[in-house]
Amino acid sequence: MPQVAINEQGASVHAEGDMLHVKREGRIIKRLRLADVDQLLLFGRVELSSGAVALLARRNVDVVFCTLKGAFRARLATRASKNVVLRLAQMRRAAEPETALRIARAIVVGKILHQRQILLRAQRKLQSDDVAEAVGQMRRLAERARRETSIDTVRGFEGQAAALYFRNFGRLIRSEHFTFTCRTRRPPRDPVNAALSFGYALLTTQAETTVLQCGLEPMVGFFHQPAYGRPSLVLDLIEEFRPLIDGLVLRMVNRRQLGPSDFQQHSAASLAAVLADSAKGGTPSLAAPAEAAAVPDLPIDLNEDEEDGASLDEADDGQPPSLDDSHRPAVYLADSGRRVFLGAFFQRMRETMFYPAREQTLELRQILQEQVYHLARVIENKNSEYIPFVPR
Repeated sequence: MPQVAINEQGASVHAEGDMLHVKREGRIIKRLRLADVDQLLLFGRVELSSGAVALLARRNVDVVFCTLKGAFRARLATRASKNVVLRLAQMRRAAEPETALRIARAIVVGKILHQRQILLRAQRKLQSDDVAEAVGQMRRLAERARRETSIDTVRGFEGQAAALYFRNFGRLIRSEHFTFTCRTRRPPRDPVNAALSFGYALLTTQAETTVLQCGLEPMVGFFHQPAYGRPSLVLDLIEEFRPLIDGLVLRMVNRRQLGPSDFQQHSAASLAAVLADSAKGGTPSLAAPAEAAAVPDLPIDLNEDEEDGASLDEADDGQPPSLDDSHRPAVYLADSGRRVFLGAFFQRMRETMFYPAREQTLELRQILQEQVYHLARVIENKNSEYIPFVPR
């Protein structure tokens, strides 16, 4: 599925025959053959002409509008899936406590084992007593989660494992330019957290696209219970894949694909200026402030952090932000960082891994799709149990 991301602020997309022209300040900066595009991701202040909207809708191209942080904002949608029978079955199964418990257990066990793999691989070089202890505790938590009969307790095990994992995550960073002490979000307080949040947001967008294509209802989940405005099923499905984003962030940081200049700090005053400029349609000023003013743990804007908080970061680490963390500025990927990360993310989704259920090697994006359709078969009683994807 060819995916194209447009990150240039102030750009506009126009239709020219069977081509899309991306323009900025009257100059064409990119030409796209529509036959080569299955999904178009628009980040921040990027506009679509009426002709482009009509052409993209006619060709059934998935168009996703995202915030600069990568959080979902809107989608250009044509007619919804016709598989209403599947959605009705999903509603019934989600209301069955035993079914929800079985699926939630599988999701949590898969996530814990995958996180544990990340630490295990690093431990071969680190030989850290703390990491060794965390690895052992996570194995025991996965075993307990596999046998648990209370979904709330299963959620507790997931939170405990995530806390152990992120407590040791900083030990895996080898670049002297970056540090990591704990998972922070809404907003992220350091570059590593900024990259993690951006990656999780992109992963969520990819999963939601597949969920909609399959015909499932994104809002009705099993591990994540339905809540107003939350795509609970999408969050369920990305849990076992989150460690792949963690690994991607580690790779980019340790290989110096991302550097300090690829991130920006925002004080409360600078954030207000960015919002004012964006609202007026001007080019937002994203330069880091000379001195970081105190930043309350408030959203950057209601349209952006509402998704980030309610949809993307719930249950992703089991750790609330530190109470004494509010004085630190918010940190996000700059334009250069987003370009680098988007390229690495799409490359990662095209990388191949062994998929046990099919006993063959597939691209990661295909594996994500397979897991969505596998869950659909579980809902329809065509598969007996949901089996999470854990790389070998």
